[in-house]
Amino acid sequence: MVEKAKSQGKYYLSNRDLLVVAVLSGIGGVMSTYVGYLGNLVNRVFGVPFGAGQFVSGLHIFWFILVAGLIRKPGAATAAGLLKGVIELLTGSTHGVPIILVSLVQGLLVDAVLFVTRRHNLIAYMLAGGIAAASNVFVFQFLYFSGAPMVYLFFISLIAFFSGVLLAGSFGYSVLEVVQQARPFRLANAPAKEVAAASPAAAEQRAPLIRFRFVVTTILVLLLASGAIYYFATVFEPPWVGPSCRVEGAVEKPLTFQLSDFKQHETTITAELKGEFTHVPPQEYTGIPLSIIIQEASPLAGAEKLSIIATDGYKVDFSLQEVLGDSQLLLIREEDMLRLIAGNYEGGYWVKMVNRIILE
Repeated sequence: MVEKAKSQGKYYLSNRDLLVVAVLSGIGGVMSTYVGYLGNLVNRVFGVPFGAGQFVSGLHIFWFILVAGLIRKPGAATAAGLLKGVIELLTGSTHGVPIILVSLVQGLLVDAVLFVTRRHNLIAYMLAGGIAAASNVFVFQFLYFSGAPMVYLFFISLIAFFSGVLLAGSFGYSVLEVVQQARPFRLANAPAKEVAAASPAAAEQRAPLIRFRFVVTTILVLLLASGAIYYFATVFEPPWVGPSCRVEGAVEKPLTFQLSDFKQHETTITAELKGEFTHVPPQEYTGIPLSIIIQEASPLAGAEKLSIIATDGYKVDFSLQEVLGDSQLLLIREEDMLRLIAGNYEGGYWVKMVNRIILE
């Protein structure tokens, strides 16, 4: 009996299942880099370095809901989580290797909730999406011990939970309904009640609702796809290019440089990172003063503002005159990225993965 069950695909992922996991995990891993960019945009709107981006965290879980809904076998979302994390790392995640653990835990939680509820319906997907999305807050806390107050962690995890409910559970359920109407996958693993609900007669009764969901889902997908195309075409810089930076805007000599181009100006400072929730004691940093790089580009008369932009879209602004007179602003190479050390500023100004400097 066991062999028969295995031959029917009950206890393992078939070739079709593996293909679904691979395709959706691949798309999800690439898109999660863009979602991180969206999160940084939200942070900037709220004026904080991190936390507010949890409003879009459900989009990371959306792919696991699709995998679980299309395959309907325990372990499918977990496999997708592991693969998505690896792909996200290779495509330049700002979180580095820990993103694999974060993604794996999220996929595992989606599987666990669906296994416990034993349902593949809207409520189960919303609950799975919410719990999985909120988990990233506590996994990062475990990995980095940020020392943030528990009230703050609870608040941003609550934001992540509702994001998962809406953008992963509800949105994922709508997409699954649209996909299943096209019937590219048989509902072989679904309960008889769900198969009956997918019958032509039932589908005809629900046609107006399905059309509405199709329109809304299509609009959301097009918006996300358009934003991703813009991001990867104009903002994103592949990690394999190497840590380089561009100075542009109100300058006489726009330039693209690497820190080695300014090796003769290398200096060492001692600085302390004093963030609202993160603190790094005073230590030495060696790199190139930002003022030297700006002077090389020759700012135009009238230039007043300088913006530092990271590959994920995070942005901070400085007064140009203050930058030119500040010896505690340093660009350093940290692993395979450029990082701004801002000794006289709070932690939100210590930008990682710097790749553009714009003068205005």
